[in-house]
Amino acid sequence: MATRNISLPQELEAYVEAKVASGEYAHASEVVRDGLRLMMQHEAERLEWLRGAIAEGQGSIERAGMIPSERILEEVRKESAALRKPRQKHSR
Repeated sequence: MATRNISLPQELEAYVEAKVASGEYAHASEVVRDGLRLMMQHEAERLEWLRGAIAEGQGSIERAGMIPSERILEEVRKESAALRKPRQKHSR
């Protein structure tokens, strides 16, 4: 296991010391490890929620028959390119 020295503000240091003094944790490093695990779990849950929200939004768009923005942009580019082309004159 790697060893790392960290600096904590007094408020966090007091919190860590209180957790150790209460007997909930044997060492300060256990408090920090547990906190990091909770942070990782929170981030994973948030990412899962975001992915679900994106999937729900995409499903809603598909059900409503909306056109994806990529297709709209491609059509605008095509029309813009067509307008920039010199127009051919009709001969009589």
